Amino acid sequence: MLYSVAPSFQKVGAAGYHPGLGTMLRFTGSLGNPQNLFKSVHVAGTNGKGSVSHMLASALAVSLPGRAVGLYTSPHLLDFRERVRIITSDDGFTCSYEDVEKDFVIGFVKETADFVKAERPSFFEITTAMAFKYFALRNVEYAVIETGLGGRLDSTNVIRPRLSIITSIGLDHKDILGDTIGQIAAEKGGIVKPGVPVVLGKLPEEASDVIAGIASRAGSTVIYSDTDAAGGSFDDVPLSEMDLKGFPQRVNLRTVSAALSVLGKEVPVDIRKCRTAVCHAARFTGLRGRWEKLMDAPLAICDIGHNPQAVSIAVEQMRTAAAGRRKILIIGMAADKDVRTVTGMLPEDAFYIFTKASGPRAIAPGKLAAMALEGHHGRLAGYAVTETVAEAVERCMQAASPDDFIFIGGSSYVVAEAIGIFDSLYRQRPQCP
Repeated sequence: MLYSVAPSFQKVGAAGYHPGLGTMLRFTGSLGNPQNLFKSVHVAGTNGKGSVSHMLASALAVSLPGRAVGLYTSPHLLDFRERVRIITSDDGFTCSYEDVEKDFVIGFVKETADFVKAERPSFFEITTAMAFKYFALRNVEYAVIETGLGGRLDSTNVIRPRLSIITSIGLDHKDILGDTIGQIAAEKGGIVKPGVPVVLGKLPEEASDVIAGIASRAGSTVIYSDTDAAGGSFDDVPLSEMDLKGFPQRVNLRTVSAALSVLGKEVPVDIRKCRTAVCHAARFTGLRGRWEKLMDAPLAICDIGHNPQAVSIAVEQMRTAAAGRRKILIIGMAADKDVRTVTGMLPEDAFYIFTKASGPRAIAPGKLAAMALEGHHGRLAGYAVTETVAEAVERCMQAASPDDFIFIGGSSYVVAEAIGIFDSLYRQRPQCP
């Protein structure tokens, strides 16, 4: 029903993006400005913002037992309702999550039909307004709000948060955000609000300088999580204790730690409880697709990283995880990504199954294969091409032995389809490597 009202960026790319806050301000105003009825934390970044948002929501929930914490993220992997979640803790040690009710989504679309028809908001503007309304109705104490794209002109940027977080800056969405690190940093730094502290993850020096300048002009304190002591509370947490086991989580942990040091001025933060919360953040909040194990034998891993910054780290982790194993990679990408750079990073000593997710944004598998071969001067161990993710998974599972290593990635949409297939056909609950 919602998809028939407005196309999503997830489906159509840049055509689904509406820059500017005018429509969003009118939309939230027509709803009574629900975003002002709860405290919030605003999270932007090229990579890591989803993981940081989920870990922080989990930590806030155990710090506020009996109170609801809202979590708004995108895109979803299996169900639209994943975008709007309530995280709660009854005992202060464990959390549970629930997605927004289907009836609420249907009711919201019906109730706002006149505004939508007259103002033509984007899909993301509609879902953001929906999240704000839902969080207000559920009386959440805090909501962790992840930006959709950029920051300055992002639909979420109508909130006045208690804290802003920028997790990382890399070259992605260059057609919308700019061609340089500095330009992209300026866009993401647009979430900085006057007098509101901002936590920075591990950023390139140029990006840090740009955002520090924005913060200085706004009178906002900057906390550098990669160097300040505030980021060190979880330095002794090994990845083996976490259910988010990707190498980037070490950096993300410092970002979350720094955020909690700021929020601890008004939230009763117990680092011991928060440690449990961040270690089990995927299970406590329902996060998937971040170096997630889908199967043990063969060892099957999926990861939604799709830009050079994320893929380079995934390839590094792959070297360790796949040591001594034959590698089979299922790869599909969106055509508007930096396909040549990403495919050039992938290991040559692997058998590839190039595929595509459903939808118009996907690059044709044959073209993807040709670009990968060109980038490696024809030196790939072998490859095949399929037109669907389902075919790719089937072919992979037929060819794989129990000792092989399977990696699925290149696009969050490919990963989403693969997760659905593994969940339904192989009936093995996702585990941690």
